[in-house]
Amino acid sequence: MSRPQASVFLHRTRRANFLFEELRKGDLERECREEKCSYEEAKEIFTLRQQLEDFWRLYTGVDHCLSSPCRNGATCTRHFDSFVCKCPPRFHGSHCEKARPTSLGCYRNGGCEHFCRRLPNRSHVCFCAPGYRLHRDGKFCLPEDSVACGRPQIHFAPRVVNGENCPKGHCPWQALLTERSDFICGGVVLSDLWILTAAHCVWRKNASFLNVTVGRKPALTFSFRFLFLVSMQSVFSNSTRVFLPREGEHDLSKDEQTEQKRRVVRVLIHHGYNETSWDSDLALLKLQRPVKLGPYVVPICLSARNSTFGRTLAAVRQSTVSGWGRLSLFGSAAKILQRLTLPRVPLQDCRLHTGLNVTKNMLCAGLRSGGRDACKGDSGGPLVTRYKKTWFLTGVVSWGKGCATENMYGVYTKVSNFLGWMEDMMSTA
Repeated sequence: MSRPQASVFLHRTRRANFLFEELRKGDLERECREEKCSYEEAKEIFTLRQQLEDFWRLYTGVDHCLSSPCRNGATCTRHFDSFVCKCPPRFHGSHCEKARPTSLGCYRNGGCEHFCRRLPNRSHVCFCAPGYRLHRDGKFCLPEDSVACGRPQIHFAPRVVNGENCPKGHCPWQALLTERSDFICGGVVLSDLWILTAAHCVWRKNASFLNVTVGRKPALTFSFRFLFLVSMQSVFSNSTRVFLPREGEHDLSKDEQTEQKRRVVRVLIHHGYNETSWDSDLALLKLQRPVKLGPYVVPICLSARNSTFGRTLAAVRQSTVSGWGRLSLFGSAAKILQRLTLPRVPLQDCRLHTGLNVTKNMLCAGLRSGGRDACKGDSGGPLVTRYKKTWFLTGVVSWGKGCATENMYGVYTKVSNFLGWMEDMMSTA
């Protein structure tokens, strides 16, 4: 067959295509079957958008959103033969890949390892806890000394109900308060001169009788984390007894050669402490002379006052409590330091499920099903939260109804509400 004959044979007459086709009403066969049509041409044919989208999906055979091209939580929508990303407020760009510097601020802590501060132009700057310096990248924090707050020097290689033994040196900010040789409460190492504890542990006590001691096993007597089962009169019956905190202590049954002994020269109870509601249940103890910081005595880090770090830390749902308190409500106290990881509970949920008078200066942690909790003797001890590589103080064990009881949580003093008071007291006392 000759070329002209083949051309005639293969030629197909377009029934709907001629010189003035653009003047005619849109036609599916003319626009999209005899020719390759565009989305705009298909749009002239279909008056209902859903019909248009269904046709176009079949016609092109491509759904560009299937590959998830939109980033940072953006929503992908098919648009013509492409896609459109609907960006969250903090991002822009065709794929929402660009952050808006003027509004990002401290979103996700600004990428900072420790603290983030908003600047007037709504951007941010990172800064570090005392004892750290900011890396040249402007985000990471480097310890300036061998002992830096919140960083155990002994790396991770069974009181607290259903907890576990805290290996020696893994809870180095834990302090132990005793009265003469009787175990009373826990405490938290803030620095070489300052211990933080619960106000009810030292309420109505004379500072001249208070000591910090380590190195001998105390006779464990009935101590308390405030319970509804204990009358306040019996708790506060003796106002002249001596309290002895221990740092570096781990096993109460033996001298481990890591303990240190110090006297207390000042007791500073928060002015808002209420012995009826247990609000503002916090006290600072100043030591007569500094303790030696090292592998078994490391201060805990505090959040920064002028930063958004409180919200960042609150987003970390798990915290760890430690102490030598009772292993069950009516059980014996622990000889070896215990630790337990618990979920923190939103304040409204805590009030709803427990019916307890939990104030804004408190926080709750535990399991609604019970079974794991702090208990008597853990009062004043730390509830700490790890962010990246560093541990920060979140709460101080305060009170609760029973121990590890179903539908009851442990209640802690919310430390972030008292940072200003703590810093002012430690800098001026």
